[in-house]
Amino acid sequence: MKNSLPEKKQRTLSRPDIAHIMQSAIALSISPVAFVDKEDNVVYVNNAFLSIWGYSGDDDIIGRSAACFWDIPGTPQSIERKIRDRGGWIGELTAFRKNRSTFPAQVSVTILSISDDVTECKMYTFVDISERVHAQQEQQRLLTDLEERVKELKCLYTILSIPNSRVSTLQSILESIVQLIPDSLRWPQHAFARVQLGSLDIRTANYQDVADSFKISLETLHEQGSIEVGYRNTGDTAASLTLLNEEKDMLTAASGEIARLIEYKWTESELIKNREKLLHADKLSSIGVLSAEIMHEINNPNNFIALNSKIVAQAWSDIMPILDEYYRNNGDYAVAGLAFDEARAEIPRLLDGISEGSERIRAITRRLQAFITRRGTAAFTLFNINDAIEKAIEFSKHMIDSSTDNFYVTLSKGPLMVRGDFFQIQQILINFITNACQALKTKADTIGIFSLLDENSVIVRVDDTGVGIDRKELAHVTDPFYSTKMRFGCSGLGLSISNDIAISHGGKIQLKSSPDNGTSAILFLPAAK
Repeated sequence: MKNSLPEKKQRTLSRPDIAHIMQSAIALSISPVAFVDKEDNVVYVNNAFLSIWGYSGDDDIIGRSAACFWDIPGTPQSIERKIRDRGGWIGELTAFRKNRSTFPAQVSVTILSISDDVTECKMYTFVDISERVHAQQEQQRLLTDLEERVKELKCLYTILSIPNSRVSTLQSILESIVQLIPDSLRWPQHAFARVQLGSLDIRTANYQDVADSFKISLETLHEQGSIEVGYRNTGDTAASLTLLNEEKDMLTAASGEIARLIEYKWTESELIKNREKLLHADKLSSIGVLSAEIMHEINNPNNFIALNSKIVAQAWSDIMPILDEYYRNNGDYAVAGLAFDEARAEIPRLLDGISEGSERIRAITRRLQAFITRRGTAAFTLFNINDAIEKAIEFSKHMIDSSTDNFYVTLSKGPLMVRGDFFQIQQILINFITNACQALKTKADTIGIFSLLDENSVIVRVDDTGVGIDRKELAHVTDPFYSTKMRFGCSGLGLSISNDIAISHGGKIQLKSSPDNGTSAILFLPAAK
């Protein structure tokens, strides 16, 4: 007979047992659970709810409105309709802890009805999604930062690409940069930029002088400047519109590239200028040689005119007695289509005009030859500056007469003696007069020439009431090959050469002018002792 252990009888779980287990499961669940009645008041919360919401017991929770503990986006009616239609609802809400701090949570809402005689309620099951939301926000922040860095790199890349583009002038380069900078910032629609370099001041159309703008010194070998970047004041949002440190670092790096571009463009411009100077100097050298030959070719026929006109004049004088005798015996007759009485007075005048014209041609060619052959080689002599002024006026008379009806000269009564090359000083004065004539707008404008002695300096001033010169251009008018009238074919050498001549004589040239207010060109020379 075998011994056997008594069999353990398994008891079937009753409904009360199951209810107890379910109640324990809800109470001990790690997920916060809350029950809400039809009036939306909290009737039950588990321990996880108390822990996460920061309560030590449920006395401060039971009976209070659910709105004190969480807020579901949307209207209560729309949420209720979703729950009724689907028998439940899953979504996200904002939860309020006891200390009034908030956190995001995912919620699952289910309608519960225990029995026919028990009022239904809703069970809320929560999941704290703070870490997930924080991760999403951090991901979005990193993505935004990446986009900003891409914009900054694109700005730098575009700046680096400018030398290879078709932008041809320094001003055009800076204008392009000023337009590029705002697009690289967080709020380009509110950003402004400004670049100052020497006389250049380039800014965006929305530039505003604000106290907290970011300024960077822009230092090059030739000119000093700065870059200014900031955000316009936009009312209530002004406090938030500030540059990031990363943006400031980008702008600082960009300033170095901009300075490099300026140096590159300046070197390129100097190379172009020097090449143009060489080409122009070669042309002028050729013109000088050609002019000397032209003067020689003009002098040859002019000598025939001068010699022959004297012979013809002498011949007319010799035959006059015969012509007078013939007139007395035969009455009036025609000579070259003129009555003898008229021809007798007119022909000598015509012959004198030929001789005078020939002499004027000879004087002009002599002056031109002097300009070509005597510059920088003639010995200095003592002369009266007023004589040089009168000769310059004589040489420029045709241009003066065709430019103005108001020309006046006021010279010092006594002689103003200077030591130098008469022809070179005359060249300076002719250049002053030529520039004054070309600056006049109508013949009603005036030109005045003055000479005076001021202590130890002889001063000659040529004034005009013409178009004037802009302040930015005034600083460069004595530079070689620089002219405000390049489009009219001017070489830009007149004032440059005149300035060199004045300096070689121990003097200087000074220009005073402003747009539409005329110009004063002044020559200072040491008075001869």
